[in-house]
Amino acid sequence: MGREAVESERLRLYAYATMPEAATYVAIMRLFVGAILAEWSARDIAERGIELPLDIIDERLRVLERHGNLLASPREVRVTSIAEYQRQPARYSATSLGVRVHRQVEEVLAAAGGAREVPQELLAGVARRLASLAAQSPGELAATPPAVLAETVSTIFLQFETFAAAVTDFYSYVGSVLVRADLDDDEWLGFKHLLLDYLETIVESVGRHTASIRVALGTLAPHAPLLVERVIAADPAAEALRAASPGGEGVERARGRAVEDWAELREWFGAGNGRSSGATQLRTAATRAVGALLANVKRMNAASSRETSLRRHFLRLAGWFDAATPEEAHVLATSAFGLYGARHLGVPLDAEIAEALPATTSWWQAPAAPVPLSIRERGDRNPRGRLVKVADHQAQKERLVAQRRREATQRRDAIAELLAVGDRLHEARLSAPALHVLLELLARATARFGPELAGTSAGLVDADLVLWVEPAAGANTLHSAVGDLTIDGFRVAVTPGTAQQSPPASTQASAREAAE
Repeated sequence: MGREAVESERLRLYAYATMPEAATYVAIMRLFVGAILAEWSARDIAERGIELPLDIIDERLRVLERHGNLLASPREVRVTSIAEYQRQPARYSATSLGVRVHRQVEEVLAAAGGAREVPQELLAGVARRLASLAAQSPGELAATPPAVLAETVSTIFLQFETFAAAVTDFYSYVGSVLVRADLDDDEWLGFKHLLLDYLETIVESVGRHTASIRVALGTLAPHAPLLVERVIAADPAAEALRAASPGGEGVERARGRAVEDWAELREWFGAGNGRSSGATQLRTAATRAVGALLANVKRMNAASSRETSLRRHFLRLAGWFDAATPEEAHVLATSAFGLYGARHLGVPLDAEIAEALPATTSWWQAPAAPVPLSIRERGDRNPRGRLVKVADHQAQKERLVAQRRREATQRRDAIAELLAVGDRLHEARLSAPALHVLLELLARATARFGPELAGTSAGLVDADLVLWVEPAAGANTLHSAVGDLTIDGFRVAVTPGTAQQSPPASTQASAREAAE
């Protein structure tokens, strides 16, 4: 399989986070990632808080399996037939890549979207530990216990990667802010302190420790193979597992366990002969950020000093119109607006007004067109104030639609259950939704005929279902999952509305026995 095919296959792992039912998929993956070695079926997922029908949960699990987030576990059960084996619920467990992807999804969902703090103290720790390693000779490195070297190397790379990721996120946020051209005075002052103070401290911290780190990495470069060999020896079990996997690809080594990792670290600090170092890129990006900040300052100064309002000119034109005769006013209108004797002024109106207003209506009698306050009072179009974000109710709408669908599905299942039972209601154990539908039918019959229910019937508007009520001797008790319902002196039965227009035979027989 080529590299592009492998990348495309792995990118499918993120598909569940962008689907219309992303909230359900994320909740399911959160359960799998939060447990260790969990093998769950659709019923197990439902018992842990996912409020969906079992068939829908099973379909969600199959989709996650097709995308590679979950893995179907082998079903080791004792069965007596193939049909019984097929009825056993499928169980799933999370894949290693699926767990990694979901952790990244959770990080994105939890991110605030603002500036991320850069832990500058981590770079000082990297410099101190690298200096301690560089101070040892090859003999001393060989004599140092592998566990001690592994602890030092792991700490170096973890601290560096955390620092580098935080710097990248911070600069990305700064770049997204500086491209904005709508900064007001308060926002500009806040970003000025952000750039001139905080950004400068980051650049100074990198510059202060880069020289010592570069010297230490240059000293360690010839001994990198020995150092890597000693660090790998600290965990022989992991190396044996790697050797046992096909091609050694089943186990991913931690950072610092390969010579290439040390080469990349040297390049970031400019100790290698590769691309421009990360420290140089930080200084260059800081220079560009300050330049963008100065460009914003020039724009704001130009906007405050340049005459952008035409209010003075419009007031002078209005004075001319006020002092002009009708003939002179026509000449002024032609010169100023280019109307050339038009009898209608084309101004966009609200949809309600435009639909009720004929095109032949004179603008003298037509409703006034809405004029923005900025133009009406000051004669300019410059926006003032902050824009209010439009509330997004899409998530609430989706939750309500999903809830209505679940209720409709439960109601359909309850009606089908009642139709399957028919005139044997006293023999069956009804579910809670089925009992609710039966109580709705009884309420309709009572509302129509009062307490004299003998020989009455009631149906549903949205379903082909009819309830028949006939007199019977004694009390009839209906059992359900939420309790029992006792009907004294009557017997009930359910039939399809179009199947027959009279009660079932068993109900008629009960009615005759009660009459005798």
